[in-house]
Amino acid sequence: MLNATVIRRSDLSSELIILSVRPDAAVKEFIPGQYVALGLLGSAPRPDSLPPETEIVVPNNLIKRAYSICSSPSNRTELEFYIGVLPLGALTSRVAALKPGTRLFVSTKITGTFTLQPVPPQANLVLIATGTGIAPYMSMLRTADTWTAGRHITLVHSVREGRDLVYLDELRALAARQSAFTYVPTVTRDDASWQGQRGRVQKLLETGILAPDPLHDHVFLCGNSQAISEMEASLTGRGFVLRTKTIQGNIHEERYD
Repeated sequence: MLNATVIRRSDLSSELIILSVRPDAAVKEFIPGQYVALGLLGSAPRPDSLPPETEIVVPNNLIKRAYSICSSPSNRTELEFYIGVLPLGALTSRVAALKPGTRLFVSTKITGTFTLQPVPPQANLVLIATGTGIAPYMSMLRTADTWTAGRHITLVHSVREGRDLVYLDELRALAARQSAFTYVPTVTRDDASWQGQRGRVQKLLETGILAPDPLHDHVFLCGNSQAISEMEASLTGRGFVLRTKTIQGNIHEERYD
């Protein structure tokens, strides 16, 4: 049942973890932006610092949740995940106790439609994330096929505090060496240590700091559902069209709550 091993863990705060796991078998082929289910038994430990559970969990039952993959599909030996810990979350409260060497479940099925497949290769990308919604974009940015000739990519990451910008160094380095990439981190809470952009990502659209063009850009929205709804309303008012199963639009969404 448990078919993978934690090989690395990075704690960004008590609520945010980057987890790298190695499945026993080679990682199956997947498309950047897709997700996979992780799981732990109900008997798996939880940190003593977390409040007692309010729901009954069966010890021998596998608790599973889906998480977007951060790593590139070219890495066939391990998978990276960016996980927000919910103190009463049945799975994440147990993920919070994982250590390198701990066994866990990783589904052999990798799925999801929040990918670049429907985007024309000449179209620019505007990738907008709140919180852990940056996860699928990291897989995209780490994949060579994303960087088509003539394409410009803008990544906006909105977080509460500067310390939540978990990929800050990697993305700044990417922007420094890749002229076709713009990185816009923004912080929503008072944080004296943060010297960059402030405010919710919706503000960037309202003030024109972020000005996507519906004729040339595809916008991806990932993270908090309320923020996505507000950004969708703003974008459709500017001529963008939401992509659905029957409509070939240029707004793509993945809601995490």
